[in-house]
Amino acid sequence: MRRTTFLVSFAALGSAFLTVIPAFGEESFVPIIGWNNQFFPSYLLASSTIRHAEDDEQETDTDDDVVVLGDPQGVLGVKVVATEDDTPIEVTIECKEILDRTTFDGTLEHAGAEYDIYPRIRYHYKALAQNKQSTPVSVTFTVKIGGDEPEVYTTTATVRSVNDCPFARVNPDGGITDMSYMFAAYVNEQHPFIDKVLREALDDGVVSSFSGYQSGKTEDVYRQVYALWNALSERDVRYSSITKSVATNETVYSQHVRLLDESINNGQANCVDGAVLFASLLRKIDIEPILVSLPHHCYVAFYLDKEHTQLVGLETTLLGAEMDENADCELPGVTDVVDDEWQATNSWRTFCTAIESATTDLAANADKFDKDDPDYQLVRIKEARSDGVLPIAFDAASSFQQRTTQDD
Repeated sequence: MRRTTFLVSFAALGSAFLTVIPAFGEESFVPIIGWNNQFFPSYLLASSTIRHAEDDEQETDTDDDVVVLGDPQGVLGVKVVATEDDTPIEVTIECKEILDRTTFDGTLEHAGAEYDIYPRIRYHYKALAQNKQSTPVSVTFTVKIGGDEPEVYTTTATVRSVNDCPFARVNPDGGITDMSYMFAAYVNEQHPFIDKVLREALDDGVVSSFSGYQSGKTEDVYRQVYALWNALSERDVRYSSITKSVATNETVYSQHVRLLDESINNGQANCVDGAVLFASLLRKIDIEPILVSLPHHCYVAFYLDKEHTQLVGLETTLLGAEMDENADCELPGVTDVVDDEWQATNSWRTFCTAIESATTDLAANADKFDKDDPDYQLVRIKEARSDGVLPIAFDAASSFQQRTTQDD
């Protein structure tokens, strides 16, 4: 069984800590610059529409007795300590490559209190979506407190590739913040390439239409999922392990994830790539997928019924694998899904093996998912969308590589 080494175990993260913010010196503020001086476009894009109970003008008390002003999910701001009650403050942040000049105006109400101030940044989302390589940028902070003269500070930060998906952060106390929901940002049921792959699947003749759960029959769901599997197999999409990014970060753990057009056109997918690609196809035909995140691995699962009571797994790293011609498919509910002609194909044998392998693994780890173990996560795409996690926008300039045939 091929499995990519992706995702370090959360247990291994406990030894890493956030970089300590430097102590206040002669300056009246300390800049807060992304996560350890790095910005992740995928996070900024995916979380741009997530709304929270706190609005821009409310104060939020954190566990560390720090008052947060502005954007509660911000990653760019300043830390200040109020010297007097009701002190006016103005914070301006500039970085022409990725954001418009943004200013926060507010009040530091309590002398001696520590404040983290995050202006709600107007990012250049198109530029972020097109950033495919880690790039240095200059960020300038201008802070005016009370009647004092403005202080200006400029530093360099790194904008990571949009393919870098942050999935965990190390907290100052050594604890872990799970961000596995970020993988949902790479699921893109709206990508125009999805419709083209669906057209190819229909042309192959496994199914005449995609109807999701409408028939109420599990065999019809299996048949539709196999039609997608066969279409990707005909495209010769194969497992390829690319897991690491060029840039590194001791406090944020990330995984390289290909966008859909990259996986489809290049015919390559690691375990996460294949899972998000297949989840995108399933979402498009109204079959609800889940990303199953394990230590060092990921695969997709899907529901067999609209009530979401029957969940089975699908090991996408088996796409393009060669199976023994004598292998039989003995899975309950699957054996009669397609006729003998299709059952004689390698794509059917790999499909059956992929279902059996992932479903067995899903059952074996069920208790760990139930206990909300951070190493074992079920990323529900439907819930992520409801929470406001958007798909990363596709590149409109990318062209769809037509599928070749043996006669070409």
